[in-house]
Amino acid sequence: MSVKNKIKEFLHERGITAYQFRKEVGIAQRTAYDLYNNPNQLPSSTVLSKICDAYEVQPGELLEWVPKSEKLENGDKVSMGTVTNDPEEQCGLLEDKTRSKYQTQLLLQDNAA
Repeated sequence: MSVKNKIKEFLHERGITAYQFRKEVGIAQRTAYDLYNNPNQLPSSTVLSKICDAYEVQPGELLEWVPKSEKLENGDKVSMGTVTNDPEEQCGLLEDKTRSKYQTQLLLQDNAA
C-alpha cells in the first residue's frame, strides 16, 4: 500500500481517545477502531471528509504517502523469493514465511504436474 493513515498519531498529539474520535466524527465504532489500530486501513472519502470537517484539518494531516523503498524496509511488501524447477528446492522454499497458503498450494500443484 502506498498510503497509510496517521490517525492514531494525530489523535495522540491532541489527547483524543479512540472513543472520543468515534463520537466527535460520527462514524461507526468498527470504522473508528480499525482506522485507529491499523495504519494500513484507509478511510473512505466520506469518512475522511467527516474527520476533516470535525477537526478542521487537511487530509494530509491524516494520511501519509510511503515510498516503495520504505515499504520494502518495513516488510509491508510480500516477497515471493526465487522460483526453481527442482522439486526438492521448491519444497525447501515452502518454509519461507512470506509465502501465502494460496501460493503454497499453487507451488505444490505445479510440482504434481
